[in-house]
Amino acid sequence: MSLRIVQFGLGPIGQACARLALDHGHQLVGALDLDPERVGKDVGEILGRDAVGAEVRDDPAALGEWAPDVVLHTTLSFLDRIEGQLMACIDAGAHVVSSSEELFWPFDRDPAFSERIDRAATEAGVVVVGTGVNPGFVMDLLPVVLSGVVARVDRVDVSRSVDAGRRRGPLQKKVGAGLTEAAFREREAAGGFGHIGMVESAKALAAGLGWDTAEVSETFGPHLADADYRTEHATVAAGDVAGIHQTATVTVDGETRATLTLTMAVGARDEDRVEIAGDPPLTVVVEGGTFGDTATVAAVVNTARRVAGARPGLRTMLEIPAAATNR
Repeated sequence: MSLRIVQFGLGPIGQACARLALDHGHQLVGALDLDPERVGKDVGEILGRDAVGAEVRDDPAALGEWAPDVVLHTTLSFLDRIEGQLMACIDAGAHVVSSSEELFWPFDRDPAFSERIDRAATEAGVVVVGTGVNPGFVMDLLPVVLSGVVARVDRVDVSRSVDAGRRRGPLQKKVGAGLTEAAFREREAAGGFGHIGMVESAKALAAGLGWDTAEVSETFGPHLADADYRTEHATVAAGDVAGIHQTATVTVDGETRATLTLTMAVGARDEDRVEIAGDPPLTVVVEGGTFGDTATVAAVVNTARRVAGARPGLRTMLEIPAAATNR
């Protein structure tokens, strides 16, 4: 099944999504980006490929002309900065699959936003959903799916360790690689720093396990380097910040029922682990981890085929079939 696709945002993840969409046989009918160096060019040129007959524009009004089936949305992480973009897609009658972390589970962070998007999408008969690797899979969807073969779930512990040195430059900057601890604390106080989506993962996990009265708390701090490291994008001295260490704890009626632990730092070991205490107990380890840049792109593009079968409105990945079909 070939879809008419518009790529909204042509940063590193957006470009990778556009390439994969083409590789999967979809028709790329246009792209939106604000970079004047890209606007007016054929998308294929931006991707380092032959021309595909699709132009990069900076005005979402072009969506009406392009009439896409699905918009792959890869611009910003925060709800208050993407609402207008999402509404433009909805107004064009297009489904939206977004990599925005806060959109993965927006209901508690901004109920009014969620209601507006859900109402508009429902009336337009389209689906809006946030996805990715984390949030979107490792720390939320994966443990929920694994719980399907557990008769009684007592507790869930999920850990994800990521070598940020193997990831793209913007992510290394986002986790503070190379900063002194004092500079890290200054950026932390300013906000908008570190991994976004930890609380969203915890909320989704609790909902997927039926813990309706769950409360979520979060901790965040620097992960200090134990040696000197140098990457293409950062230089990290021993004792300085290599990245972040972040946790979320889910409590139900005063009892800890789940912990989510994320270490994202230059030099960290790549590994994902899900441990479910219950009947039967279950431990799943992904050796080498789930490589975030590639997996996020795959999650976005694979989900594009599956949204049409979901009920219109603001949906979550707990409501979308987990397997890629008709690739």
